[in-house]
Amino acid sequence: MSITGFVGDAALPRVRVDDGVAVLTETFARCETGLYRYAAVRCGDSHLAEDFLQQLWMRARTAVNRPPVHELEFWLRGILANLIRSHWRKQSRRPKHVPLADPALAGELAERIDREPLPERMLGRAEVRDQLLLAITSLSSQDQELIIGTYFEHRSQAELAAALGISVRAVEGRLYRARTALKKCLAHLA
Repeated sequence: MSITGFVGDAALPRVRVDDGVAVLTETFARCETGLYRYAAVRCGDSHLAEDFLQQLWMRARTAVNRPPVHELEFWLRGILANLIRSHWRKQSRRPKHVPLADPALAGELAERIDREPLPERMLGRAEVRDQLLLAITSLSSQDQELIIGTYFEHRSQAELAAALGISVRAVEGRLYRARTALKKCLAHLA
C-alpha cells in the first residue's frame, strides 16, 4: 500500500519522499483489527465494515494534515466514526440489529465491573453484550485485544504475554489500565 521511496539522480543526495505514509501504514496495520471491530459493531454488517475500512484508508492516505504518531490511532477512529455517522445519516435510519447505547444499563455495568465479575446469565443477555461491545470497541486496539483475550477468549496472562511479546507483569499493568478505560467508556455511554 505504501509508496515510500527515494527520488533523485545518483549524483544527488537521496531524499525521502514520504516517511509519513510509512508511519501511517504501520499504524493502520497495527490497529486494523480494532478499527474493523469498531465498524462491525456499529453497522452490523461485515462487508459494510470492510468498505468503511477501505474508505478510511483512502481518506487517511490523502489527508494533508496528519496528527503526530502517538495520536494516529485516535485520529483514524475519529475519521471512521464520521464515516459511519455520515452513512447512517444518508440512510436516514439504522437497522434494528445495530446496538445503541443504553445509558441505564451502561451505568450499571460501569459500577459493577470493578466490584464483581459479571455473572454468566447477565453476560448472556443481548443488551448487556451490546453495551459491552460498544464500550470495548471504543478502546484502543491494544486494550481491546487484552479485554477480549482475557474475558471472552479466556486466555491466561501468560498466553497473552507470549502473544504480545511482553512480560506477564506488563500484561497485568496493561490489563488494569484496559479495565479502567473500559469502565470509563461504559460510564461515558451512561
